[in-house]
Amino acid sequence: MKFLTAQGHFGVLDGRQIRFEDGLNVLYLPNEGGKTTLCNFLRVMLYGINTSKRDTRNQLSDKTRFRPVDGNPMSGLLQLEWKGREIIISRQTGKGTAPMQEFSAVYADTGEPCEELTAKDCGKILTGVSEEGFQSSAMLDGQDQALSAEELEQRMLELSTSGDNAAAYSSAISQLDQWKNALRGTGKRGRYAAVEQELDDINHAVSRLDDLTAQIAAYEAQIPAAEKNVADAEQKQQEATEAFTLLFVAKREAAEREERQARDKLAELREHLVADSLLNEAETLAPIYAEAKQAFDAASAELEEVTENYQQWQEDIDHTEEDYSQSSSSISDIHIRGWSMAVAIALGVLAVVSLLGLVPFGPLTAYMPYVFSVLAVVFLIVTFMGSTQTLDTPPMDFDEERVKLHKRRQQAIARVEQTTEKLTHIQDKFQKVLREMSPELCADDSEELVVFIAQARERNKQYIARQQEHEDLKHQYLDILEKTGPDGEVRVRMNKAKEKAEQARQHNNALHEAIALCNGKKEEIGERSSLCAQRSRLQEERENILWQLDAIRLAKESLVQAHAELTGRVSPQINKLAEQYLRTLTAERYTAMQLYTDLEATCRRENSAVEMDRLRLSTGTRDQLYLALRLAVCKVLLDKTDESVPLILDDPFVNYDDQRVACGMKLLREIAHERQVILLTCRRP
Repeated sequence: MKFLTAQGHFGVLDGRQIRFEDGLNVLYLPNEGGKTTLCNFLRVMLYGINTSKRDTRNQLSDKTRFRPVDGNPMSGLLQLEWKGREIIISRQTGKGTAPMQEFSAVYADTGEPCEELTAKDCGKILTGVSEEGFQSSAMLDGQDQALSAEELEQRMLELSTSGDNAAAYSSAISQLDQWKNALRGTGKRGRYAAVEQELDDINHAVSRLDDLTAQIAAYEAQIPAAEKNVADAEQKQQEATEAFTLLFVAKREAAEREERQARDKLAELREHLVADSLLNEAETLAPIYAEAKQAFDAASAELEEVTENYQQWQEDIDHTEEDYSQSSSSISDIHIRGWSMAVAIALGVLAVVSLLGLVPFGPLTAYMPYVFSVLAVVFLIVTFMGSTQTLDTPPMDFDEERVKLHKRRQQAIARVEQTTEKLTHIQDKFQKVLREMSPELCADDSEELVVFIAQARERNKQYIARQQEHEDLKHQYLDILEKTGPDGEVRVRMNKAKEKAEQARQHNNALHEAIALCNGKKEEIGERSSLCAQRSRLQEERENILWQLDAIRLAKESLVQAHAELTGRVSPQINKLAEQYLRTLTAERYTAMQLYTDLEATCRRENSAVEMDRLRLSTGTRDQLYLALRLAVCKVLLDKTDESVPLILDDPFVNYDDQRVACGMKLLREIAHERQVILLTCRRP
């Protein structure tokens, strides 16, 4: 397979047609000229665009990142040669649909549809690999060279063992360990420990329920005897009281008559009484109800205002974002400091002279080449310092403003719901109190409520006064009982009978209170059947956790075994091919390489038995080693298909010097004999 032409409205691509030839295609584009955009355009034309992916704080989705700057709908045409015939692939954006979702593939010579290619499987059928595999092999981004030494070594190991830089094996092992720790961590952490603790608690609760049940049974066994004692004591008390009252019936009748009249007056007043607790509760709830109603009215007014202006505010943000997207970015001029360039050149000459030993520097002769080289690099940095790109500052964070607008409306709705719930709760409670006071009272009629409460309190005062009078009469009556009895022995016998009856009642009440207390504790603990069912469920969960832990162990063992098999099958092919590529990239300077499982990469120079580890390899050599591995992966993965797959490189030599760039171009020309190579760069080798 090879690409012939590409044309589209995609990011900075403005519809111009780009042609590709056989072999090596070198496209020179300046910075911000569309190199990365063209690479992603070719990928999207093959595999389509994932419209379900959303923008995040750290990364934009393809549909946002590559929105055409010329204002046209996102679209593209790709003409390629496959199985000896030319095919035109088209992805267009229909009206009101997601970008580039209308797909077609036709033969260029006849115009007939290519039935083999579909929108979903086009790239996989043409290249033989998935989109992730295509990006890991056939596409190489120069930004990969900017990785740290540790990240670069991790990538090299993953590429050499599996051909995939997604770290799937490490992620899977890590995920299994996380699941294991979540189920059974160290100490008392993990779900298994929690289940064990819950089982202990339930067993303790069941044991406590059994103890309480036994206590209740013991108390209930004593109740019949206690009730019989109460009945006997009350009978004796009644007999003693009757004997005593027969001595002063005449005097008691007068006092009793007055007490009865006072009691009747109390009964008459009691019919119109309202409990002080209800009056106090009504006075307490009245201002709370008024405040809740006021809060509800305010929240409703705010929601109405937000609802009326929400669409207008959203349109204002959209118009502002559209105006900003149409504005152009500005790039500052490159300032080159001539004096620092001259000093850098002079220091470079001195470094060469000191390296060749033309000028002696005494004991420092061996160190002077390095000193002059470092100083030359510093002055080169100073020469180009200040060349930065500046973009127009957006007037606002549009997504954040939309989120704030949506959040404001949601908050207004939430406040209405909260105030409605609170108002309903207070109103129901307030109205319930008012109904208990009087069915005719209404929560909204505050004046009537104030008058009613004042009248009710006045009636309560009258009742208390009458009650006091009644108590006074009762005290007089009791005084008669104490003073007018002719026989003190009868009074003493009556009091003793009363005391024994009270003791019997207290003992009986104590038994009932103990039973009630035990029942309350049982209700607090819960139903025994429910606890037993929960215990059974937890026991099943414990067994399930043990089964899951065993499954995780088996999965980890299988994963390690599968990874070892994959490493033994693929790694030697990639390492052998990468070693050949490294020879070309380093101009036969490094003739052997080895990548160990402890992430240590080594290279060996020609005619040398010393292996250079990462501490002694230069940054440029590590970049060459990584490029060799990527190219080797491309060949191993993509040569499994019937046809060769083009290799797309986005500025892979961004950190190379001229000599390394020349070696890299030599290797790409050799590879171009086997497959089409598309090199996008901003520098001419």
